Amino acid sequence: MKNFKNIFIIFILVFAISLCGCSLQLLPYQNDLTNQDQNFESTQIDTSKINSYQDLVTVCKPAVVGIVSTSGRYQSIGSGVCIKNGAYVLTNNHVIENGGKINLYLSDGTTASANVVWTDPSSDLAMLKSTKNIPYLPVATAGSYQSGDEVIAIGTPIDIAFKHSVTKGIISATNRTVSVDNDSGTSTLYNLIQHDASINPGNSGGPLINTNGQVVGINTLKVTDAEGLGFAIPVDTFLPVIEKINANGVYDTTYMGVFGYDNQLKNIGKFSSGFYVASVAQNSPAENCGIKKGDIITQIDGKKIDFAKDLKIALYEHNVGNVVAVTYLSNGEVKTANIKLEKHPCSYSKKVEKI
Repeated sequence: MKNFKNIFIIFILVFAISLCGCSLQLLPYQNDLTNQDQNFESTQIDTSKINSYQDLVTVCKPAVVGIVSTSGRYQSIGSGVCIKNGAYVLTNNHVIENGGKINLYLSDGTTASANVVWTDPSSDLAMLKSTKNIPYLPVATAGSYQSGDEVIAIGTPIDIAFKHSVTKGIISATNRTVSVDNDSGTSTLYNLIQHDASINPGNSGGPLINTNGQVVGINTLKVTDAEGLGFAIPVDTFLPVIEKINANGVYDTTYMGVFGYDNQLKNIGKFSSGFYVASVAQNSPAENCGIKKGDIITQIDGKKIDFAKDLKIALYEHNVGNVVAVTYLSNGEVKTANIKLEKHPCSYSKKVEKI
């Protein structure tokens, strides 16, 4: 696939890519949860009576928020969507990664502060908890979307004054892998939904919603030198995390320490599937178990790894401390390594009350 040049990461994306170590430090998030903050019983929005696009927008807007993250003289504007009981808001990590004070702008004109409860820079995702109750939208099931599906994007393009702006389009393609050139080098984003709903700086973290009122993705980037090339992180990626936080009140992102790609990005020879290991982090669980550059991971606990997305989803389905059986090809030989997963060194999590 062609590496897009000059891709504009919607509002300051410094992306530490998948599954490997990174140079980012844990963020000095300043807000602390209180017991009062934790006791919301949010209402899931009723999407059963959507009969028009007007209905769709009216029904979905209350779950969407504008986000302003302020640290010193730095300010980041983005979007988010409430997707879980307890006023939990999903957004992009790059919207809130500089820490500091986070304010939410709700559709009824009121504001609330928010606390960070989980981040994963490797997937550019973060979960916030609002200090004010917000109704939440249902999320679509994994793989329930396809090319040609109609979708809307709701977000905060350019400025907070334009919060809750709505655009419409279709899903153009699925499982896109995009190589992004930025000041830190080249990063790779896997398993993206490509769509043509107009998005702009500030739409980052806002939802991509199907005509049933379900969240199918989180908008994260666009191509600036082309029309109608926007990309969203699909529900497949973040659904396991939502389920973990819902069950346990916290989720620590798991880590093996491998970086690589699949055939979506680069031809890996005669192998049409699998995750090609381009590098292994020093002293990582993968390195300590013998996995090295050039190996191809084909299974995790017997589940096939056809694409890079499959490896990310498989890791999200496990917990820190779990031992997974990794099947891989090394110089043409099939090998298996039992790898104990560690906490991702660039992630953040905070225990909150179980809902």
